[in-house]
Amino acid sequence: MSSPFVMKIAFYSPTSKNQARNSAHVQYIATRPGADRGEIDIGDEIEPDTPAGHAKYMDERPGSHGLFTEEEEIPDLKEVQRELKNHKGIVWRMVLSLKEDDAVRLGYTTRESWEKVLRAAMPEAAAKMGIPESNLKWAAAFHQAQGHPHVHVILFEKEPRRLRGVLSHGERKDIRKVFVREIYAKERLALTAEKTAVRDLIRDTARSDIVNILKKVENARIEIRALNGGKAGLSPTLEPHVREELLEKLKELSKIMPQKGRIALAYMPEEVKEKAKEVADWLLKQPGFSQSVERYKDLAKELASHYTSNPEALEKVAEKAYEDIQKRVAQIILKGAAALQEEKTVDTARLTNSVWRSAWRALERERLRAEAEASIAAQREMERKRRVTERGESREI
Repeated sequence: MSSPFVMKIAFYSPTSKNQARNSAHVQYIATRPGADRGEIDIGDEIEPDTPAGHAKYMDERPGSHGLFTEEEEIPDLKEVQRELKNHKGIVWRMVLSLKEDDAVRLGYTTRESWEKVLRAAMPEAAAKMGIPESNLKWAAAFHQAQGHPHVHVILFEKEPRRLRGVLSHGERKDIRKVFVREIYAKERLALTAEKTAVRDLIRDTARSDIVNILKKVENARIEIRALNGGKAGLSPTLEPHVREELLEKLKELSKIMPQKGRIALAYMPEEVKEKAKEVADWLLKQPGFSQSVERYKDLAKELASHYTSNPEALEKVAEKAYEDIQKRVAQIILKGAAALQEEKTVDTARLTNSVWRSAWRALERERLRAEAEASIAAQREMERKRRVTERGESREI
């Protein structure tokens, strides 16, 4: 059975070959496909018919790479590379990884969430290695790998003092405890509160009612997911060639969009509507997206099958479900294109990230909502059949 949290640590002695390797490694983790460069707020959570949602670029930070450090400011990648190339001490490299379902549940699916947890945990983790915070330097990058989101960390001493790179079993164990405690802190608090509530419920409830109440609690959770959708998992990796194609499509759309007015699909000229839908169709056919789209359409048909078995009617339901998600994604595409119109110096890497991930979240929210609705429908159908069976048995008696 694999662990929900994985920590790997390796050290590199200060040889000229390792210095060059460390410099190359930090560039790799900061710029490779999947490295989280951050996002620009394009208002994907805002309903299409509201006037809000334009990007605010004056407050956005540059994101040509995914590196972050203990400082709030985005680091100069070239400067970090130079520092590592000239560093005369030991350099440690870490990989911290979670399973995707755990990362989604705990809220560690973005660079920002990992920035917070590492800034909180790194000083204590380094202290377990005998490195005080005043002598600590570190840099990290989060990679949105589906299935195993992970963060790469490089740490070293400002003034080299530690002569031994290898960590003892006790040191590794202590470092791991620091990260586990910080990563799972919110969940522990939530579980403690839930445990207390359930304990009080059991104390005040007759035993015969407990199973029924817990079943109702679970049903309520499913109904909430049916209303709001669940937490979306990690988006598929945005490969460089797909990023370029998406950017070109956004640029083409921005050229034909009105310069003023509300950025809403419903109010756009027909030419713009068709172009936005065309880009949405292209995006929804990308690997990862297409599988989720097909599942969403299947769920729509599954829900409709409780009311009709007509193949043509079911196919129309699937088409309508697709048109609904197509419009949602087209709205996101429009906002991305509007961002290009408004600001010529916008960071295109972050903009394409935002459009890609916003589209994924919109699709997954609807799919997860449909999953919950299908689960509720299945439960109701089982309950209906159970009642029919009970009525039949009572007549026989």
